[in-house]
Amino acid sequence: MHTVNLTCPTSWRELSQQQLRYVFYLLATFADLTVVKTYMFVRFTGIRVIRRNRFGWQCAKGGQVFYIQLWQIHSFIQQLDWVGSYETMDNRLDVVQGLHAVDPLLQLNPDTGRYVPFDDYLYMEAQYQHFHNSRDEAHIDRLASFLYRRPDYSRVSELSLTPAECLATIAWYAHVKLVMAAAFPHFFRKAKADADTADLSILESYNVQLRALTDGDVTKEHAVKQLDCWRALTELDAKAREAEEFRRKFPKAAQ
Repeated sequence: MHTVNLTCPTSWRELSQQQLRYVFYLLATFADLTVVKTYMFVRFTGIRVIRRNRFGWQCAKGGQVFYIQLWQIHSFIQQLDWVGSYETMDNRLDVVQGLHAVDPLLQLNPDTGRYVPFDDYLYMEAQYQHFHNSRDEAHIDRLASFLYRRPDYSRVSELSLTPAECLATIAWYAHVKLVMAAAFPHFFRKAKADADTADLSILESYNVQLRALTDGDVTKEHAVKQLDCWRALTELDAKAREAEEFRRKFPKAAQ
């Protein structure tokens, strides 16, 4: 008897673009993650289910017919639990409606010299927060218009995502936020203190720190907003760290 090899991707990163689109189609279609993972298991292992009963599945693959017991199915789909966490999605759709994705982490592309300006990042952050406050997916369409661009890097004025593309955009940006929070712990520290007001705290902090970056000179604001967003956040994190050190050394002066 020949052994049947059944393998599935073990993380978001391992998904091909076609697989990634399929997963987000499933997530946009089914509310039950067990259903999503079951469809993923069948599609990615390449099996064909002949019949099912309360004991398991009779399946076929590569001309072989075999039986998978229920406990084996449960074990397989548990290995797909990572699909339930968007923040671990270190992958993203490369193309949406003919538009090409910017850098996965919004960083400077050394080959093209293209980057996401700080001003664009501020707008994207605002749209992401507005979506979570209102659940209006129009905000995700606007967010995506900054994340996906024409070949010349220009933006479209309007974009209307499918439900699957909308979920993919949210998941990608959630992962970017997680990476940035780890990279700039001093700047994002305030947001961690109170999860209910985290986003509001960040936006308030932007306004304060933007003044710090410009030294209060409004004529410098345009130039600052055109900085590479990672460069601007690096400076904001340094200023936040300096402020923390000052408060620690001179607690009375900071009151």
